[in-house]
Amino acid sequence: MIELKTKEDIEKLRKANKIVAEILQIIKEETKAGMTGIDLDEIARREAEKRNVKPAFLGLYGFPAALCVSINEEIVHGVPKKNKILKEGDIVSIDFGVVYDGWYGDAAVSYVVGDKISDRKKRLLEGVEKALIAGIEQCIPGKSVKDIAAAIEGTLEAYRLAPICDYGGHGIGRKPHEEPHVSNCVANAEDVVLKPGMVLAIEPMATLGRRKNFYRKLKDGWTVVSKEKALAAHFEHSVAITENGPEILSKLD
Repeated sequence: MIELKTKEDIEKLRKANKIVAEILQIIKEETKAGMTGIDLDEIARREAEKRNVKPAFLGLYGFPAALCVSINEEIVHGVPKKNKILKEGDIVSIDFGVVYDGWYGDAAVSYVVGDKISDRKKRLLEGVEKALIAGIEQCIPGKSVKDIAAAIEGTLEAYRLAPICDYGGHGIGRKPHEEPHVSNCVANAEDVVLKPGMVLAIEPMATLGRRKNFYRKLKDGWTVVSKEKALAAHFEHSVAITENGPEILSKLD
């Protein structure tokens, strides 16, 4: 069942997601070569504590950290590790959420460590972020989840990227994952009509590889990696669907 949120509900979600956006920005700014995923996780916990909010992922379904840190060929759900040192030029995808007054915020961003970025890495990051924007642009009453998936998949393929179809976005509210599932590919997208009051986490992810869904899960039971060891990226925003169109909740003013 899809829960439609009231204006008061969306205000709570707006506050939760603004906190997420603030903390993601701080983590990105503080990321440097020589750090580890554990270091980034500690920043997330520190900033959540400052704001008196709970990290949403810590303990969720048994996840062992506050922050998902996926590096290079790691696609999503990366478990922070103390023995994996960040280097100049590495791609880092960080996914973070908080619980504010019983409501969940959730967003993700990918970026390169340091100032050096190759054309291929630039194409990857730009393509996945553009796919996020394209998906959000479809968040209009009367459109459908299939329209979101088509926009995401089409944009990724235009950038010569391989979409990850088996993972994707979701509804969000009093729970971190609510109906509907928001696929990044048309073939397995739900034909759900969008209505005012729906709040969706839109999260395209893709690799520079040649095959869709060519991934495996590591022994930690969480970290999803490209079988081709192809570089990956992941972006996410939580979006409210209003009568006037989409409102991105998880962005800084």
